Amino acid sequence: MIDGDTRILGVIGDPIGQSLSPAIQNAALKHYGMNYLYLAFPVSTDQVKGVIQSVRLFQMPGLNVTAPHKERVLPLMNELSETARRLGAVNTVVRREGKLIGENTDYDGFAHALQRMRNRKRMRTAILFGAGGASRAVLAVLLDQKFDEVILACRKPARGRKTIAQLKAASAVRVVPWDQRERVQADLLVNATPLGQRARDPLPATARVTRHAKGVMDLVARPGGTRWTALARSYGIPAQEGSEMLIAQGRESFRLWFGKTPPFGVMQEALAAAAGRCA
Repeated sequence: MIDGDTRILGVIGDPIGQSLSPAIQNAALKHYGMNYLYLAFPVSTDQVKGVIQSVRLFQMPGLNVTAPHKERVLPLMNELSETARRLGAVNTVVRREGKLIGENTDYDGFAHALQRMRNRKRMRTAILFGAGGASRAVLAVLLDQKFDEVILACRKPARGRKTIAQLKAASAVRVVPWDQRERVQADLLVNATPLGQRARDPLPATARVTRHAKGVMDLVARPGGTRWTALARSYGIPAQEGSEMLIAQGRESFRLWFGKTPPFGVMQEALAAAAGRCA
């Protein structure tokens, strides 16, 4: 129940209307009987600074941050966790003792999802589509798990090379321009772009590349599968959409705010229900 004592927190991004984070976080808050409301806030670039300042003003536990603001909030933090500093991106803001601490739970979220991928032990090479904030976490996990080669396919190769330099991964990562992504193959394919959410969108990889993979992971969270994971499964390839990662990173954000880790099933059930309403 919302009343005068209800406190707020949420996620900022642009666009943000399709975010499923409110569903899973509000389910966790309800599970613990906490009088909070988690909302999705559409925030433009010129509003970011003011919104971050409001975390202190309204004594919010924190915020989640999604595209395109994960890098923009970095200089607004008092402190950065080791992971956020390494990745150069913040997806979770935590207010602690009057300070704003920038965290990144995308790393743990993708590591969890990758661990659950079938055929994981057979995968030694990967193609990562996209060079945004989330892709940095994916790239770091792939490198830490000793993939022999990672190919980064992105629209802005200079941005990709900057990410590689930041992670000190020049010898293990190769950048491929977006329009040449159909010329490469790998064991694992990972989509870290929004592509495929709408019916008119092209897929991150066509059948020509997808059918040679041993596994496909789409960071777009859609219980039941995305258009791209459906294509992969039509070839008998293990494919995983982004629900596992979303829930895992969301649980870690909740722990950072409140010191409690919500049951996975509570968030999973809420996510499936929310996705069904949006279908």
